[in-house]
Amino acid sequence: MGLGDATRHDRIAGELATVGWSVCTDFLPPVQIAALADELRARWVEGAFHQAGVGGGAHPHLRPEIRSDRVYWLEDAAQTPAQAPYFAALEALRLAINRQLFLGLFGFEGHMAVYPPGSFYTRHLDQFHGVAYRKVSAILYLNDRWQPNDGGQLRLYLDGNDAGNSIDVPPCGGTLACFLSDRFYHEVLPATRERLSVTGWFRVRE
Repeated sequence: MGLGDATRHDRIAGELATVGWSVCTDFLPPVQIAALADELRARWVEGAFHQAGVGGGAHPHLRPEIRSDRVYWLEDAAQTPAQAPYFAALEALRLAINRQLFLGLFGFEGHMAVYPPGSFYTRHLDQFHGVAYRKVSAILYLNDRWQPNDGGQLRLYLDGNDAGNSIDVPPCGGTLACFLSDRFYHEVLPATRERLSVTGWFRVRE
């Protein structure tokens, strides 16, 4: 890991410590983003994705009126060559967050996600009621040449559930959006083209 990477990770952790959220537009270089996008598309062709559900537990509920994306869960112990640089960067970020926020994060769980055109995810929190192990949400976007009129922004509500105080994060390739999972409501706005990401959460022990 180079000095620039360490500075980037410390900056993200610092913003999480001060305002609770961070957007980094160059978290991974384009060649690594392209490799992840290629792998995602290959898994899609293989039929590895399934309709995403809502709620915790082993059997989340399918609620297409709430979310309409498809997901493919990743396994840290079975990293592919395309995934390895991202997992390494996440590990460095986990350590930086623990140094600054003392959260005791010990691992990461995540999935690849595809939002077909018109898909969405309505406003929600990432931490389930009564289940507090997800502490920091991290979303890496894999979309090449994304344009403003393509839509698909992550809308992050900065003041609880107040719709009047929010920011929109374009899902441009290489951008990492991070925020405290129990604090920030957010939603995914519909896009006019296929929208690709790797979404996950830094966890504490249950």
